[in-house]
Amino acid sequence: MNKVFERNISVLKDNQLREKLINYEYITKPILATTNGYNVQYNGIYLHSEENPLVESQQICQKSLNENKSIHIIYGLGLGYLFQLMAKHSNSMILVYEPNLDILYNSFTLVDFSQELSKDNIYIFDDLDKLLNYLSLNTKQNTTVDILALPSYREIYKETFDEEVKKIELAYGSVLLDYGYKKTRLYGSTVTMLKNIPQLLKETPVNKFENIYSGKTAIVVSAGPTLGDNIETLKKYQDKAVIFTVGTALKTLVENNIKPDFLCMIESFDCTKQVKDIDLSDINLIVEPYTNENIHSLDVKNVLLHLSSNMPSSQYFADIAELSTEGYLAQGTVSYMALNTAVKMGFSKIILVGQDLAYIDGQCYSKDSAYDGLSCKFNSELNKYEIVPNDLIKYADSICSYKTQEDRVAAAKRRLTILNSSLYMVKSIDGKMLPTESGYASFIAHFISYAKQLTDIKLINTSLKGAKLDGFEDLSLEDAMKDEKIINKLDLDMGYDYDIQSVLDSIKLSKQNLESFLEIANECGKLASRLNMDYKRNPVLDKDNLLKIRKLIEEYTKLNDNNRKDNLIFKYTTAEEEMNLNDVLTSIKKYDEKTTPVAISGLKKYYDVLNKRIPNIIKILSDVICEVNG
Repeated sequence: MNKVFERNISVLKDNQLREKLINYEYITKPILATTNGYNVQYNGIYLHSEENPLVESQQICQKSLNENKSIHIIYGLGLGYLFQLMAKHSNSMILVYEPNLDILYNSFTLVDFSQELSKDNIYIFDDLDKLLNYLSLNTKQNTTVDILALPSYREIYKETFDEEVKKIELAYGSVLLDYGYKKTRLYGSTVTMLKNIPQLLKETPVNKFENIYSGKTAIVVSAGPTLGDNIETLKKYQDKAVIFTVGTALKTLVENNIKPDFLCMIESFDCTKQVKDIDLSDINLIVEPYTNENIHSLDVKNVLLHLSSNMPSSQYFADIAELSTEGYLAQGTVSYMALNTAVKMGFSKIILVGQDLAYIDGQCYSKDSAYDGLSCKFNSELNKYEIVPNDLIKYADSICSYKTQEDRVAAAKRRLTILNSSLYMVKSIDGKMLPTESGYASFIAHFISYAKQLTDIKLINTSLKGAKLDGFEDLSLEDAMKDEKIINKLDLDMGYDYDIQSVLDSIKLSKQNLESFLEIANECGKLASRLNMDYKRNPVLDKDNLLKIRKLIEEYTKLNDNNRKDNLIFKYTTAEEEMNLNDVLTSIKKYDEKTTPVAISGLKKYYDVLNKRIPNIIKILSDVICEVNG
């Protein structure tokens, strides 16, 4: 063990990687070369430019983003030219991914990286899953991820390079979706959940039916383009599996005389048009606490309540109703919730149908599904794919419940703009690249991650044209079902005895806490308004103004203390404002004539919103208490 190697491993933050390297023996030893500077040859490929290794890395470095909230991911260490340049010129987080231990071990014996690796902002990984996990934990709402690589690594890993880069992008995108949810939807979903509480107390939690279908087969039906390819086979085998369907696929099934056992709907907006004019009286509905109240009120056989541990509003209801959420997940997509329910009910074999997660042959959704009026076409003039409605009016009517056609069309156009701004390319089962929306792309990562946990369940994907889902066996529906026997569909024993008084006590406590928070918000709102007016009249940064700003920030910090269990409803209903104010405050390094009015404005806006929202939530809780009490 040479001195350079000892210094490098002594500062490694990953103990497992340190042990690997200490005990490592070469599989193929890289060859040190001198071609216009030190270089390394591995399996006949030079890791750096033969003309000038340093200039090559400088050119890559110059193209990188170098913002305060950037995360630089360097795919491949090589001899460290690019890594050391980035470490010198960037104070942002730097994550090095070197999948080849031959190269990593060799470089650690040749180049002293101890100064760089000892920095708090620099980490090195040999395992992609560890990198993805670390990236997910450290990505914030305004983080930008910058992926840098030497051309040689694209060549050495040409079979896996693009796929691994996509996984990195998807992990990053998944975190941003979560932030987007908190900023744009958490308030609405929490309000919906609170208003739903009287109805929720009449519904049966899925928990009651854990493992009731142990050893049986389930089919989860989604509305992807390949659903149409599987309809006849699905009809043929519908008595040999328990069928879960998402709302958008129900119409297709009913039109083809296929009766699902469970209908899954989690949307917080009113999407009852998906099931309009369909007889649901013999179908069990599975919903979340935050699912739109009109969906909860559908005339169905039974309503089951799925409680996702990763959805804050669902977790709140589970807490006050003393229900477990362990192992229950939604991940923002109803098909994932359906899969998760099937897992919790004990099925040993779960088959996905129509789960394409990509646009195939121009189709966005299956024929006869709720949203079958969309096509994905390549626009040669723009040189990119775009989603277009076959009939805008018909599409608008299918997705919107607004009273006027003008409002429905406007909403449809907004939806199309969002879809087209987030088109993404993903790897298909046959290795081709397919267009999809960024939301679907992140769902792919969720399905793959979940599959890794389900080692004792046979998972099958029958979409032989859609996105590749690692962990799922790719089989036709015929091959997946041909040996199955008829299943005895169970008549579920519905009903659940909630401790109503305990629930009411919890709601009353939330209401009392919000009332105390409102007192603070009122006081701070008045202070922020006076400070704002006074500073505009006399923009002087004196001790008095700084003390007032500090007072407002201290109260903001106390209100949002993550260790306080009595402010969950407050946090959920003010998450967007908290994130916005946090962005303002963290951007200010020093209070001066430019930054002070920005801080004051941000604080005033924060407390203004609190003084509007908190009374609204208190009123909702009061109404819930009255309705539950009868």
